[in-house]
Amino acid sequence: MADAVHLELDLLDITTLAALSACQLLPRGQLLADVLPRRLFVRLRRHLNYVRQSLPAWMEAAGVGGSRGGSTLYAAEYLFNAIAGDWERKRPVYVLLMVNSLTESDVVARGTPVLDLYLAQEADRAGKQLAAVELVEEHCLPLNSMNLSQVCHFVIILSSLLSSLSLGL
Repeated sequence: MADAVHLELDLLDITTLAALSACQLLPRGQLLADVLPRRLFVRLRRHLNYVRQSLPAWMEAAGVGGSRGGSTLYAAEYLFNAIAGDWERKRPVYVLLMVNSLTESDVVARGTPVLDLYLAQEADRAGKQLAAVELVEEHCLPLNSMNLSQVCHFVIILSSLLSSLSLGL
């Protein structure tokens, strides 16, 4: 049996999580509205408002977030802020990934952590040492290196797909 588990990043380390959050942000003083075409930004804002309003119903239908309507509303608002909080300060590629994860099916599956987080939690429970094979900077570099036209192209495709599914965009 192994004494250590090596993962891409240590997702249980608060310093790693803070660095991941920071690498997603645009340079200080810059907002998403400054870098995206206005029409696209307005569509994103409208879609995120749709998601925020829909989350309580999605969570109730999935039996997630509490048994009383008030606790479901609180849980929905908490989940929205955890995923989409500060979205207007994020780099476009991370907004793309965020929007892609804010669908009804992903909200229903929210109780299941992503594989790396699940493995880190299991290793921690088993008393194993956790080690990262990558620095946060190395992890963020490929996404942060994408040019804006590439990202806008993907955001437009995603927003068109989502609008046809939910009419939220």
